[in-house]
Amino acid sequence: MIHRKHGQLALALGLVVAIAAPATAAARPPRQTVELTLLGTTDVHGHIYPTTYFGGDKVEDVGLAKVYTLIKEARAKNPNTLLVDSGDMLQGSPLAYHQAKVAEVPGPNPMIQAMNAMGYTVAGVGNHEFNFGLPHLYRSYSEAKFPLISGNIYGLKPEYTYEKKVGTRDNPATTFKPYHIAEVAGIKVGIVSFAPPGITIWDKANVQGKIDVGDILVAAKRWIPELKKQGADIIVANPHSGLGGKFGPAYAGYSASSGLPPENVGLELARLFPEIDVIFAGHSHQDVPGELTPEGVACCQAGKWGEHLAIAHLTLSKENGKWKVVSKKTETRSTQGVVPAPEILAVSQAAHEATLAYVRASIAKTSVSWSAKDSQIQDTPLIDLINQVQLEATGAQLSSAASFNTEAELRKGSVSIADVASVYPYENNLVAISITGKQLKAYLEHTARFYNAAKAGLPLINPEVRGYNYDMVVGVDYLIDRTKPVGQRIGKLEYQGKPVREDQAFTMAMNSYRQRGGGGYEMFKDAPVVYSKEESIRELLIEFLRKRGTIEPRDVFRKNWELLPATR
Repeated sequence: MIHRKHGQLALALGLVVAIAAPATAAARPPRQTVELTLLGTTDVHGHIYPTTYFGGDKVEDVGLAKVYTLIKEARAKNPNTLLVDSGDMLQGSPLAYHQAKVAEVPGPNPMIQAMNAMGYTVAGVGNHEFNFGLPHLYRSYSEAKFPLISGNIYGLKPEYTYEKKVGTRDNPATTFKPYHIAEVAGIKVGIVSFAPPGITIWDKANVQGKIDVGDILVAAKRWIPELKKQGADIIVANPHSGLGGKFGPAYAGYSASSGLPPENVGLELARLFPEIDVIFAGHSHQDVPGELTPEGVACCQAGKWGEHLAIAHLTLSKENGKWKVVSKKTETRSTQGVVPAPEILAVSQAAHEATLAYVRASIAKTSVSWSAKDSQIQDTPLIDLINQVQLEATGAQLSSAASFNTEAELRKGSVSIADVASVYPYENNLVAISITGKQLKAYLEHTARFYNAAKAGLPLINPEVRGYNYDMVVGVDYLIDRTKPVGQRIGKLEYQGKPVREDQAFTMAMNSYRQRGGGGYEMFKDAPVVYSKEESIRELLIEFLRKRGTIEPRDVFRKNWELLPATR
């Protein structure tokens, strides 16, 4: 009887469990999971076809056409994708220059047309977008079928502000849309971008009195909570800003003494705003496949020129009506050996062919090859050529120039515009300023930071100083002694055979980026400008060679500086 009663009780309990189980399952719906693929480009700098044009139409592993092949592959694997760019797209290649400055009647911007065809979700605003002036920038952006965003560029005049908002001192109106919310597979993705404050220095002639660029981190404090308020399930940042920290200095294009906030703050952005899920960094031209910060923010960066595509893989789970990221992984994929997408080539074919005709034009001849290979470690004719052009144009006593591309070469025989573009790829204008011997010495000491101390185990060049921030001066003779500490390396500084005095006055030609303090050269920020005609240095080089017809190293070269100890 006792056993029978236990059996009946067990049967009764079993019925209760059997009945209750379906009710519990009905109350708790199955977990919903979605895989998102986020794609990012940055610093494409006007490259669409797989060529830099420096070698004519030589096929290289660059350009949006190759990137798009990788994008199509990613979309085929997962339709839940979005595509962002982190800025610097409108300038930086002969194609971009030809469209903006050479074409008699500029047609549709080929970069924007290519990006439209690629289906970008959104793009950030980079500093080089301003190089050709605000009218060119706004005209190009008006063609975009995707939003252009930046949360820290502010209009100081109503005609330059987004949606004509007036703004207040504490909440100024942004020139561009500050953020964008896209929906993918039912998930609201909030996207926010920022630009480097150095725009106000680097493109002062184009933006002064029209726009201002504020602190990235201050702007993030304003807009990231707004994204959450607007219902964003996840947040993606695509700033035109390097990661900083172990990936490079916070200040690179200017110094802290300029009074501007830092430019490379990606890791700091992640530290202060851990609610950001993914950061697609830019500006510093680095390939960063992946960095997961202690706060759980996934960071990556796609290098430059379309050499890589950045990819973030996110798995999200919906619980209690809210999406939650349960896993994230980032990578970058190289375009090396990738076949360019024919549809992107077709979109920009006319612009490409016009650019090829332009860069192939012969402008001079030379009987020897001029190489930039060693131009950052010894005095070379190629850098003296730039300086000679600057001296003749301005009539200055001194001139300075950097070696932007150590792979550049003027080959024996015909010299083309493509050759000149390889030597001088940037859109810098020529200026001349009045300086003292004391400022000159400070300038040379600052540029000598490019070299490490002459100690065993240290490389010759300091990796924290970019080549474009190392200048060589003509008009004076000097030595750079690496056995001396930074700030005390310049020796035997002489002008016309006599030591330079601190109070001695000079005029010096240089590029506009440097004159405005770019690269941390703050010693010139108050120097009077004695020459400025908004002339492109590259165009002056082209015209100089065209007028000469024939050019030889002996026409421009005089050895006037030396690095100690000798590197050879």
